[in-house]
Amino acid sequence: MIKGMEKAINELKVLLLAGLVVLFTQFINLKGEMDIAKSLIGMVMIIVIAMASLAIKSLIPLKIPAFAWASLLALLITTPWSPMAEFFINSTKQITAGQIGTVILAVAGVSIGTKLGDIKKLSWKIILVAFVVFIGTFLGSAVVAQIVLKMRGLI
Repeated sequence: MIKGMEKAINELKVLLLAGLVVLFTQFINLKGEMDIAKSLIGMVMIIVIAMASLAIKSLIPLKIPAFAWASLLALLITTPWSPMAEFFINSTKQITAGQIGTVILAVAGVSIGTKLGDIKKLSWKIILVAFVVFIGTFLGSAVVAQIVLKMRGLI
């Protein structure tokens, strides 16, 4: 019980730090034209959803990642029949996915950096897999962009 509570507190600390970094970078990105109070409320709501999804993941024995639970919770909260939808959307609209993604990628990079010993054990095969993934992602993005731009008549 105490170990679970300690884990939850540590997760909350990380989420609070990440939330502050996201708000700070968003403030800089918007050149100070951000409703800080509304954005702070929105970030608290995002953190609550993240904590709830981590709790659901630990309580339900299915192998579903926490981000899937967070996506489902956010989807349910923002559906038109939800009484919280308008408030949630208005509170979080100044927080862009790009800022959140930047923080997530930074944390992922640090996490990977702490496991370099494990990565070295994977040998040269990991480089081949990385190249295939990078090339596939690039080509897939290029194809989707081409189709969308053609459909919109921009090219």
